Amino acid sequence: MGNEKSAELHCKTQTLMKNIFLLLTLLIFSLSFGQTKKGKTTPKTTVVKEIPLEERINIIKSDPDSDAALEEPSPVNVTVRQEDNTIYNAAGIEILPEFPGGNAKLFSFISKNFEYSEEIKENELKGRVIVSFVVEKDGSLTDLKVVRAIGYGTDREAIRVFKKMPRWNPGEQNGKKVRCSCLIPITINATKQ
Repeated sequence: MGNEKSAELHCKTQTLMKNIFLLLTLLIFSLSFGQTKKGKTTPKTTVVKEIPLEERINIIKSDPDSDAALEEPSPVNVTVRQEDNTIYNAAGIEILPEFPGGNAKLFSFISKNFEYSEEIKENELKGRVIVSFVVEKDGSLTDLKVVRAIGYGTDREAIRVFKKMPRWNPGEQNGKKVRCSCLIPITINATKQ
């Protein structure tokens, strides 16, 4: 009879220990992998606290090495501006950046200014060169990169043409001009002459 109670008590203790272990495991798991709130990240701001005049004077007076003349300082107005330097993707923007005059003028500009070397003509090179860049808030083009080239100096020529372009009309999001990344393909279709 004593062995039965002991065995039953042992079984209950093991069950209780398993349940406690399971509960602790679930608690640790939920704390480690629980949901986190994701939302807009806001630019960091720096708050500048103005020290009152009397306190500034006391700090200067208490500094034994200070040779500063105790003139009446003018009040300082501190303005904290948050500059949004986010680069938006052209796919999700309200008003897309645009070459002055639109896409027809853009491709006309590229075809007039893209010069085929003799090597490109001789090899009758065909294909696409893809250029990525950022249209800044002022319409200038920065971060020019050739994403895909087809050789024979087409990448250098594409960059040269884009550097020659006039300022674009910048993109807009929520009524404000924003930086926007773009991709433009240039079709190469060279023939011997």
